[in-house]
Parts: sequence; C-alpha cells; structure tokens
Amino acid sequence: MKSHKIPFIILAGLLVLPLGASKDKVITSRWTAAPVAVDGQTTEWAPEEIVAEESVGAKIAVRNDASHVYVMLSLDDPQFQSTAEQTGITFWINPAMKTKKVHGIKFYRKTITADELIQLIKSRGQELFAEKEAELKAQPQYLHFACDPVNKKGEIVPRPGQAETATYRLSRVQQAMVYEFVIPLALLDDPENEVKVDPAKPFKFGVEWGGVTEEIKQMRLAQFEGGADMSGGGLGEYSTEDYLAARQSGPQVYSFWVDLRLAPGK
Repeated sequence: MKSHKIPFIILAGLLVLPLGASKDKVITSRWTAAPVAVDGQTTEWAPEEIVAEESVGAKIAVRNDASHVYVMLSLDDPQFQSTAEQTGITFWINPAMKTKKVHGIKFYRKTITADELIQLIKSRGQELFAEKEAELKAQPQYLHFACDPVNKKGEIVPRPGQAETATYRLSRVQQAMVYEFVIPLALLDDPENEVKVDPAKPFKFGVEWGGVTEEIKQMRLAQFEGGADMSGGGLGEYSTEDYLAARQSGPQVYSFWVDLRLAPGK
C-alpha cells in the first residue's frame, strides 16, 4: 500500500484518504482466553501474529475475546512517529469495506481534575470510601488515558458508557513507540451513523496519528511572533500568509488501512 504523508491543511478538508490501487493487508485476530495486559509492551505478542506496515514504519497485531478487541501498535521508525504522543491514535471503522472515514475511536492523553477522576471511577461502578476520595483530592490534576468516539471529521462526539472502559498505554522500546489498546466491541458500532460491525465478517480498520494539534499551532505561532501581542488583531510586520503558514505548518499526518477479521468465540 502506498504511503500517504498529507499536510494537515489539506487533510482537514478530506473525508476519504486517497489510497492507491494496491490491496490493503489482511489481519486475522487471534482469540484470547484471558485479557491482554495493557501496559505498552510487546512481550505478550508472538512474532507470527505481528503484521508489518512498511509504508509508515509500523507493526500491528490484534486479539479479541467475546467482549473486547486488543491492539498492539508499534511505531518503529522515528521518521513516522510525528506528534503521535500529543495527538494520540485514532482507529477508523468501516464495515462497508471502504477506506472511508465514517466512525472513529480516538485514544489520547489529557489532564483531568481530581473531581473528574472521582466521577470517572464511580461511573465504572467502583466504590470509593471517603478516605480514598480525600487522598485523590490531595492532588489537583491527573494524567488520563482517554478514549472518545469521533465523527468523520475527527471531531470528538462524547458518548457515555463504553468509551469510559476503553484505554491504552504506551512505552518507549529503544527507538520504537509501543502502544497497547483495549476496545469494547460495542464501541466499534456507531448508532448515529448506522455503523454496525458484524464480528463474523471482516471490516476495514484504519490507523491514523500525528499532525498538528491546537496546542502545537499556538506554540509555533508564539515562536513565529516572537512574543508579539496579537490581541489587537494586527499582524505587525507579518502578512496574513505568514500568519496562516505559522498556524498550519508542522508535522504530517500518517495513516494506513487493513482488512480486519475478528476471531470467532470458543
């Protein structure tokens, strides 16, 4: 499959990634009798179940049980890691077997308050005693490995329930960035866009990362301006073209698609 390194300013206006005529790779998920330890390591994954996607220097493997899908993604080549840690990873689901974005699942890191963490824990049915709540509130903020459904434009469309039980972890193994994800099967579906995955049938599975976040845009703009105050709306010695270029320039978005078939239950 061709490698597609598309500048963010162009990608933002596309709904379909322009893939070549080459056939996407096929991944057959392996059945797992026990949940995979989501710790950002590759030790649980056998070499024969790992599929390489050379176009973007990545490796991927998938397992599933009756209720969850587990994904290992290794970005081995620093050239293609881009801003994956800042932007997170988005998986695209298309049961129609088309390389078209219709329903996505975005995994990313964000900072939450102690109260938000407590609410999240309780929403998962876990009981918290007063002493534990007080202990959590002693630290004002926490790093949360979040998951949210996204629409075809990549915009987060929060839905309570299954997204709260999905998570991921990542670690650095030499030069590689290794991710492990757990995805509830129910999260593969999107009732609003009538996306329904039949576990007995293959579906298109897209992987996307990198690009320019809003935070990166602001940082680059501040560097470009040299600390100038833009609140008055003037660009000073800079042109409108310079201003837009500073906001949009930056790391590229990388992606690839595979044909994924889940393992039948045992």
